[in-house]
Amino acid sequence: MKLSFPLLLATIALQDADAHTSAFRGAGRKLSTATHSHAHSSSDAHDAPIANGGDEESWVYMGDAGTMGGSMPMSMMINGEIIRVDSDESPAVYSSKSKSSKTTPHSKSGKSAKATCAKDNEYPILDLSEPYQPLIIPHQVYSKRGKTQLTLNYDLVNYKGPSYNTILRLYSEAGVPIRGVGPTLHVEQGGSMEIDLVNCLHYPVGLDGAEAHNMYKTPNTTNIHTHGPHISGNLPGDQIFVKVYPRINQDDPGDNSTHDYTYDFGNNHMPGTFWYHPHFHGSTALQNGQGAAGMIVMDEPEDYDIPDEIKHMPEIQMVFQHMDLENLRLTASTSLDGITNWGIEGEEPLNFEITNKTTDLTNFILVNMQFLPKVTMAVGKWYRWRTVMSSIQDSLAFKSQSGDCEFQLLAKDGIYLSDAPRAVDTIILSPGNRADVAVRCNKLGQEYMNTTDLDVLFNFDPGNQPAQIQEEEERPTFEMVGDFHDPKLQPTILVIDVVNKVSESSSSSDDEAHQDERKLHADYDLEPFTTPTPCYLVDLRSVNYTDIATTFENRYACDFGDPQKCWVYGPYGVGGDFSDPIEWINDTTYINDFDTGTVNEITLEWARFHPYHQHVNSFQIQTIKNAVLSDSAKTWYKEGDWQDVLMLPSSTNGGILAAADIRFQADEYTGHMVQHCHILLHEDTGMMAQYNVTGKEGGHWEGAKDINPECIMNTKKMTPRT
Repeated sequence: MKLSFPLLLATIALQDADAHTSAFRGAGRKLSTATHSHAHSSSDAHDAPIANGGDEESWVYMGDAGTMGGSMPMSMMINGEIIRVDSDESPAVYSSKSKSSKTTPHSKSGKSAKATCAKDNEYPILDLSEPYQPLIIPHQVYSKRGKTQLTLNYDLVNYKGPSYNTILRLYSEAGVPIRGVGPTLHVEQGGSMEIDLVNCLHYPVGLDGAEAHNMYKTPNTTNIHTHGPHISGNLPGDQIFVKVYPRINQDDPGDNSTHDYTYDFGNNHMPGTFWYHPHFHGSTALQNGQGAAGMIVMDEPEDYDIPDEIKHMPEIQMVFQHMDLENLRLTASTSLDGITNWGIEGEEPLNFEITNKTTDLTNFILVNMQFLPKVTMAVGKWYRWRTVMSSIQDSLAFKSQSGDCEFQLLAKDGIYLSDAPRAVDTIILSPGNRADVAVRCNKLGQEYMNTTDLDVLFNFDPGNQPAQIQEEEERPTFEMVGDFHDPKLQPTILVIDVVNKVSESSSSSDDEAHQDERKLHADYDLEPFTTPTPCYLVDLRSVNYTDIATTFENRYACDFGDPQKCWVYGPYGVGGDFSDPIEWINDTTYINDFDTGTVNEITLEWARFHPYHQHVNSFQIQTIKNAVLSDSAKTWYKEGDWQDVLMLPSSTNGGILAAADIRFQADEYTGHMVQHCHILLHEDTGMMAQYNVTGKEGGHWEGAKDINPECIMNTKKMTPRT
């Protein structure tokens, strides 16, 4: 018997609440059932907290933790607040109310436990094969007296997924069992963060050397990029050229398998949602593409001038991961990965097994490393969804199936909108993007978050050739561009259980229950608000063109004959010379120079095909040109918005040459300012460059105060950088 995706979801919805069905086999795939029961903590099991808006305690079984330490604390969500219950201390509330107390739900502030890497053949088991399980809450790490500290392990885990089992490279805080998605790191305005990165992987190195330049390589060498914060791109902070080598063997770490990072945040830094992921050139796609990522949250201070209903809104953290087996096979085979070959055809499987336990899909979107998870929300209540798109290729757009859940966009890429909240009907995320969205569901029952392609037809990068419209079914070399995740493959990515949190008595009449529901609906609507503006984020649209220090055009493309050869087109020192494509050279070669204290403008050509990302300084959209956008996209992408990743979902019917003018301040931090395509397959193969920010360290643009006299300058004395 074959069931359609909607019928399959309806079948899942009918299962008993305490015995869900392992029932997802993809669109039109076979249905099978297996009973799942809540698994409580024991000597060989760990319990991860889950996002659950109901009144019951809930856990999800995480499997044998091997050598990764003691049992995990139990958590529950009560009246919209996540409670941790430990035997040795009072409960800590995970909600915006607790942020100012700096109480960590799982990690006490200060340096975390000494790194303990898993032994060979004793890797922890991470069983995330079942659909419709409560969404796992990432492990939370908070700061103490302005400093966030942790030891972050990069280690191996035995992964049991919805369609295959293999070994993954993932993050976890030392002494805490791997939970799938990396820990969420909370930082403060004017504070600092110290990460001791421990590379638990060991030799062999894999493909390396001069012949591997701009190729997938060194699968066990890594580092960290903190994506989005306005911080220095130099050591000891967010310098992506650090090389954290694998251990010599499991017992000998060698001299270069750890690295200590220190990040300073200005005291005018915009609070928001950021993230971190590996960024060693050549292994970025392989490592990020199998789930190595985590969220960074700069919480609003208690005295931050923002409405209480926003500041204290209960949060749900979601890291969307795009895992595509073909991409992982490509990067692993090229880089000579000795850990798993992802079941490459014609080769003996190496630590890889196709199971098709839940689905036979091998190209899917996960949420916190889970396939089709469930989130429970109270009807009529606002929740702040903090979302990260951790993808090496696909973009994602999704909406409420029935329209009974409403979305109010608060922030994009860690920066509050100037017109927040903005009503949107679709959440749109390109690789690397973040969005903070207030979500309220207004009808009891189950609601599905369904993917959509925004009516954008597939097309390919025109390169230097005349643009050609391609039929959907013809799909040429798709590795050359990014596009939206195909709704036909995975129509639904998330299930929402909308429950009545007020009417708890089973004896209540229907009229009483409906009355309670109406009261909840009348709770409050979100009112327009503004936030304090850092001077590095003042509106640049009024700046005269003659006052712009540097202008040039940027374009990305890949080779038609070899999609693993990609470039940045020619603005080395000049800009706009598209006759000379240049691939990544090295960390001492720069695409252009900017002085601190200047405003600069870049025209992003072919913004339909490649998500442009720049480090250190976020940019503001000035104009959107030649784009044919759906109504949903027009609402999401507006001139004046700030972002650090931009790809325009423009239709191929007249909009393939979509472009955007962006402006940014080269503010405060001199040195490396990297830019690249955030399709990380492209970044690894040459579509990366960097700017050199020169001038005075700590320099600011004097015109910021003329535009907004109330803008806030950073007055913190920053750590010297090299």
